[in-house]
Amino acid sequence: MFEGIDKISTTSDWITLVFMIVLILIAVLQFNFTERFSKLFSLIYSEKYYTDFIKTRPLIFNRFHIIAFFIILFNISLAFYFALNAYSPEQFQEQFYLYFQIILMTLGYFILRYFIGVLLGNVFELEDSQSYFTFLKMSNLALISVLIFPLLILTNYSVGVFHKFLITFGIIASLALTLFRYFVLIKNEKLNFNNLFYLFLYLCALELSPFIVIYKLFVE
Repeated sequence: MFEGIDKISTTSDWITLVFMIVLILIAVLQFNFTERFSKLFSLIYSEKYYTDFIKTRPLIFNRFHIIAFFIILFNISLAFYFALNAYSPEQFQEQFYLYFQIILMTLGYFILRYFIGVLLGNVFELEDSQSYFTFLKMSNLALISVLIFPLLILTNYSVGVFHKFLITFGIIASLALTLFRYFVLIKNEKLNFNNLFYLFLYLCALELSPFIVIYKLFVE
């Protein structure tokens, strides 16, 4: 068994396997939830997707989100893997183990983020708003993960300056879209705070604290 793992870690064929798994998951999502999958892309220019599916029960833990979560997990982890290899290639030798560690860190972040969100929702009496906030983030990440999938494939087979350009472009575009959606959320008052300081504190605790915990556990 260990010989098999060692073999995987010394070849890039495992990236092709990850691509195949993600492609199958996207196909399953599109086949079983054709209408919802198509409307997901409307998030690029409108918020109709939110109004159409906000009444879905369960809102967070439904089959669509479960499948989408694994697409998010694999693609975001792969994006981080490409970024680390592009900007600090000399620091990482065991490529498969690096990707596996990134998956664990990403999974840990999402789990911590969910439970911290539930806790903060109870403390600030924002249970419904927190559920909507999680639904919003899940929807945006699902969209971003599907959109960057072709870019990840292209990045894997690119070289030199173009390789770094694709990675940089993907990071900037993903961050810009994420920040834009945060702005829309706050603008539409989905999280109702009378004091901007409490809103800032809430978002920092919700988004940054899981990252800090994961960083301490896996990096330090």
